[in-house]
Amino acid sequence: MVKKERKAQLSKKDVNKDNLSAQKKFLYHGSNKEIKLLIPKQPSDPKKENSLKAVYATDRKDYALAMGLTNQKGSTSFITFNPVKLHFVRGKPKMKFIYLHYLSPKNFKKNSENQYLSFKPVESILIEKYFPYELRHLWTKSNKKELNKFLKNKK
Repeated sequence: MVKKERKAQLSKKDVNKDNLSAQKKFLYHGSNKEIKLLIPKQPSDPKKENSLKAVYATDRKDYALAMGLTNQKGSTSFITFNPVKLHFVRGKPKMKFIYLHYLSPKNFKKNSENQYLSFKPVESILIEKYFPYELRHLWTKSNKKELNKFLKNKK
């Protein structure tokens, strides 16, 4: 893993106490690209709460890293929690690197249990770089039978 520091660590005054606990120093965003300034984008998720034009972040590093493994052509995957595991039904991670972006919680609002949204651009404070093989514990090959079982249990 290679670390790149963008700014000094946050101080308590940087935390928006109206939106997040003062104990949350960072939120995380996983990507297969190194992004210095994250711009709100419209995701292609059928769930309404996941389809807002925003910067998406989480308070869980493992979840952010797993999400960074998902954005590639020719693959189909679903995610399960406790522990976080990305299940590839078709394809597998082929990108060169996964980047974990550390973000200030300022301007983020809680959207669901571990998901936060910012409707304003967000600058990365720190970026960690991982090889996909370093994240092998976060994903597995799956099959359509497991996908159908997952979808059935989700209803």
